[in-house]
Amino acid sequence: MNIKRNLTLFIFKNEEKILRGLRFFSILSSLMVIVMMVYRYGFNHSRENLDLIIFISRFFYLVFIFNYFIKLIVAKDKLSYLSNNAFEGILILLVLYDGISYFLFGHPLLEKLLSQLGIENYRAIYHFFIQFFLLFFVSIELIKSINSVYTSKLKPTTLFIFSFIILILGGGLLLTLPGFNSTGQYLNFIDAVFTSGSASCVTGLVVVNTANFFNIKGQLIILMLIQLGGIGILTFASFFASFVKKGIGVKHQIAMNELLDSENISGSYFLIKRILVMTFIIEALGAIGIYMLWGDYHFNSLGEKVYASIFHSISAFCNAGFSTLEFNFETPLATELYMLHIFVGVIIFLGGLGFPVLRDVFSPAMLRDRLLHPWKTWKLSTKVSIYTSIILIALGMAAFYFMYAREKFPDKGPIAMIGITFFQSVNLRTSGFNSINLENLPNALLLISIFQMFIGASSASTGGGIKTSTFVVMMVAVIGSIRGKKQMSISNRTISVELIYKAFAVVIFSGLFVLLIITLLTITDPQIAPIRLAYEAVSAFATVGLSTGITAGISDAGKVILTIAMFIGRVGIVTLAYSLSTRAIAADYKYATTHMNIG
Repeated sequence: MNIKRNLTLFIFKNEEKILRGLRFFSILSSLMVIVMMVYRYGFNHSRENLDLIIFISRFFYLVFIFNYFIKLIVAKDKLSYLSNNAFEGILILLVLYDGISYFLFGHPLLEKLLSQLGIENYRAIYHFFIQFFLLFFVSIELIKSINSVYTSKLKPTTLFIFSFIILILGGGLLLTLPGFNSTGQYLNFIDAVFTSGSASCVTGLVVVNTANFFNIKGQLIILMLIQLGGIGILTFASFFASFVKKGIGVKHQIAMNELLDSENISGSYFLIKRILVMTFIIEALGAIGIYMLWGDYHFNSLGEKVYASIFHSISAFCNAGFSTLEFNFETPLATELYMLHIFVGVIIFLGGLGFPVLRDVFSPAMLRDRLLHPWKTWKLSTKVSIYTSIILIALGMAAFYFMYAREKFPDKGPIAMIGITFFQSVNLRTSGFNSINLENLPNALLLISIFQMFIGASSASTGGGIKTSTFVVMMVAVIGSIRGKKQMSISNRTISVELIYKAFAVVIFSGLFVLLIITLLTITDPQIAPIRLAYEAVSAFATVGLSTGITAGISDAGKVILTIAMFIGRVGIVTLAYSLSTRAIAADYKYATTHMNIG
């Protein structure tokens, strides 16, 4: 009894030191687990090595279980601790159950169950489950510390930028490893970072064939980068932090409010949940629709068909343009699945509208409110996004039809022609799928495509470009200025001067940056026609991913330049400028007004 009492007193007297030590030990163990898992899946191993890795995995399980129970002992309110860490507790019970069965019966219960069910490669599946559960523990430990990141002195925009840098470099390091491709060789680091950057920035430009070069593990890494990059890694982390910790801190909510541009601080927390729920619902429905529209396209198995459907749905909604088909939708048989093209185009369109627009249009609460109050309409920003997007898609369809499709496909029927032109026009909105060869497009159509790509998708969407709202505000200001208007307005709403300044800043900075990228590419790759380099540069900056077939042949220096263009295009050039700038000091005085000749 004295020993127990002394131990209890020691724990409570040194509670802070113990918790700090456990936190350090957990983070160190998590990093070691990540390194071990990269070693496990990034290289090819013998059966003996795999057994050793599983043995080490069980050791780390003991570390996390020990950490859990020590925190339980230290916790003053043990019921509250068990409630707040219920998910982690369930995982530990499953692990303990599997471990006890191993020591009592000589084999893990899960492995025995898989064997008796007659499942082939049951041992490999069991190993996967062991690693998968361990990854959950690591994720929980890392997610629990997410709030401390937001309480740092870094700006939210700076955190947003750093999250993409870490995602791109981390993905690049993984994709270099031989275990993630079908050749068994290391991938060139620049090509790996380019691929990772293209996936993380939901672009779709590729230097190696995604379908042939990467194996299933490599493709899953690309898919993970697309999903995290499309929604935002901080959004994912914040959601799971709230799930694991039963809420997030005030500073965390303030940071997310600034990143999401929410109407209020508490609204950002609920907006995160709505974004993720909306994303998964659309991607799930998209996968089902794509699965039903493959038609006569041949797959080797049912699992491959399901996997391809899920992959293309996520890639489409995130406006990424990556495909598991050998030649994208230009692959034989797939190139004539016009109803599939139209359906995928609709998914791309929804992803490019932006989450606030999707919520305004499809949210049950908004639909119910409009049914009860018929005079209520969409928000102005929703109308701008939808109407501008439809107009741009219609103009793109007309351009593709009259400048290319009418002569190239004279025997195609109306459905086929709509499928071809709609699919290509929608993809100019920042998704890199293609069903036709873009190498032979006339220069006039390339220039129109560059204009469409530069405008891009809508704000707060998975797409890039300067955004439709920016383009509309700029055009309203230009037309109003020509007409001599003192105040700019749209749909009976005044546009603030600050908003006009911001729109012009985005357009001017973006235009200058794209011009710089094109100039640098003409220096690094002078053998390629300037119009094609311009197309590639705008495609990278606007995170579109369409190419005239020159991506793989661009020099290493050119690939680095394009990777930077994709990164800045994804995070936003104004966001980057804000994160690097210092706040201006407000002044109570004003200088005398001057006059300058303009035009």
